[in-house]
Amino acid sequence: MQTKQMMRPKDEIRAAYYDQLGVAFGKKVRSRVHWIIRETKGSQILDIGCSGGLVPILLGREGKQVVGIDVSPEAIEEAAAALREEAHSVQELIQLEEANLMTFQTSQRFDTVLMTEVLEHIGEPERFVEKACSFLKPGGRLVVTVPFGVNDYADHKRTYYLRHLLEQLTPYGTIEQLERIDKWLGVALTLHPKKQPSRPVTEQEVSWLETAFEAIERLHLTEIIRLKQLNKKWEQKQQKQQNIEQERAELMLGQDQLRRELLEKEEAIELLTQQYQLVLERYEGALVSNLDVLEANAQWKSKYRSLASSKLGKVAVHYWKFRRKLKRRRDLK
Repeated sequence: MQTKQMMRPKDEIRAAYYDQLGVAFGKKVRSRVHWIIRETKGSQILDIGCSGGLVPILLGREGKQVVGIDVSPEAIEEAAAALREEAHSVQELIQLEEANLMTFQTSQRFDTVLMTEVLEHIGEPERFVEKACSFLKPGGRLVVTVPFGVNDYADHKRTYYLRHLLEQLTPYGTIEQLERIDKWLGVALTLHPKKQPSRPVTEQEVSWLETAFEAIERLHLTEIIRLKQLNKKWEQKQQKQQNIEQERAELMLGQDQLRRELLEKEEAIELLTQQYQLVLERYEGALVSNLDVLEANAQWKSKYRSLASSKLGKVAVHYWKFRRKLKRRRDLK
């Protein structure tokens, strides 16, 4: 039996950025992307995991030279298609390449290296951080974003809170910016001259983390309230639907009852029609018979008048009158 191959999920950050996945989600994505743009310093930029090319193009519009690499050929094709829609002055500043960071080679060194929504996909992120930092100029800047907390997608291999991220980043640079952007963590650091031991979380960062957790909790509570309201509306719709179904069932039952009553009345009317037809036929037969009798009676009356007006008839009439008189006299005696 052939199993369906798991497809790599498409990164739709470009569609989200332009509100094609909803206005609210677009606003969140733009906040994250714009923070990345603001933290990108210098003119020579390397974007690791550039996806559909949104960030390189936005930076190119600002006149920065950007090399964008991604391991996905589909992502590079999408980025190249988007770049072709840009002005020539932007196109000449951007280089796109299908490449794996761990095998990517270039003699160029960059002012800023971007690694946004990359580390959560990596089983051994320390190697990626070290490799990314190797492409920075001395004192260069590394900008990293990761999902903050649980974000369980099929290709996410770890969950990030603050401590693990700082353990991976602080050996290579000094944290300049630490930001929570909705449900993402953003870190910008300046490269150390040489690798150092990772440092523990500071008291200030713990306080920052508590504030971030509170904000995330409030987001979750807001979402829970929204879902409860949606669930309530759904239940109301379900109840309304059930009421409609019940009314429909009652109407259908009443319709069936009316149909049966109509059928009974039609059968009664049919029976009465048959009875009336039978009576009518009998009446017509009797009427025909009466007409025959009347016609015969008329014929006899006509014959009687003809006979009574004849001499023989007159003699017969006088004879029967005389007989009646004799009968009355006998009866009187």
